[in-house]
Amino acid sequence: MTDPAPDSSSGPLAGTLVVDLTRALAGPHAAMMLADLGARVVKVETPDGGDDTRGWGPPFVDSPDGPVSTYFLSCNRNKESVTADLKSSSGKALLERLVERADVLLENFRPGVLDRLGFSVELLHALNPRLVILSISGFGHDGPEGGRPGYDQIAQGEGGLMSLTGSGPDDPQRVGVPIGDLLAGMYGAYGVLAALHERTRTGRGQVVRTSLLAAIVGVHAFQGTPVHGGRRDRACAGQPPPVDLPVRALPLRGRGGPAQHRQRGPVAAVLRGVRDRPGRRRAGVERLPGGAP
Repeated sequence: MTDPAPDSSSGPLAGTLVVDLTRALAGPHAAMMLADLGARVVKVETPDGGDDTRGWGPPFVDSPDGPVSTYFLSCNRNKESVTADLKSSSGKALLERLVERADVLLENFRPGVLDRLGFSVELLHALNPRLVILSISGFGHDGPEGGRPGYDQIAQGEGGLMSLTGSGPDDPQRVGVPIGDLLAGMYGAYGVLAALHERTRTGRGQVVRTSLLAAIVGVHAFQGTPVHGGRRDRACAGQPPPVDLPVRALPLRGRGGPAQHRQRGPVAAVLRGVRDRPGRRRAGVERLPGGAP
């Protein structure tokens, strides 16, 4: 756990207290974004080792509390940490005291777990009507999929992102970072900021919900609108964007041999058209061996 930034009191969220009950990546990433904006974030961890990601390595780095994984450090910057067993009376009492003072509470338990621990939304708002609650799940908070645990690679597959990644229709690939977790954290922090702003008008907090699956679907952009607007199925596309040529990976001459890409001709024609456009600056445009610009 890194120390809060020395100048955090000058950030836009200075004076905001965030209670972070989350673990793994999506929730901690959201909390870290709020911490980076100046909020005081208190991370509540289990007494028996804390957040599981402390041990997700190698690599590890040394700390006063022993080796800690760089995975954990990547999403827990600028936070303070306490331990509490939320199933015990003392742990529940500690959380109640934090909630009474807090502006924001973050949790990413499976839907229903926080209720079973005795901290339903109704109780949390009874303790503090101004509390903003961010809840992140894997596949939504209700419906037939609501109780499923969330794993990034599953969300990427079921959300259709893998079909848009890779070299082509027969090569779906997982994005190299847990993008569903990261996006859910970003959407969650975005929602928290909106709820805090609305609280200045209403005087009351509210619940913000997002999920890994929703976050993936939320970035489909123009790859999703043909389905929802044009009402036609889309096959796996891989890397080549259907409307944005020449935006794609292209092998270059001198890097593993001559380029033998099927789109090389059309791409060269597009680039020549840009180069030869009237009024276009030509500085820095070179002609490569083989005729390509």
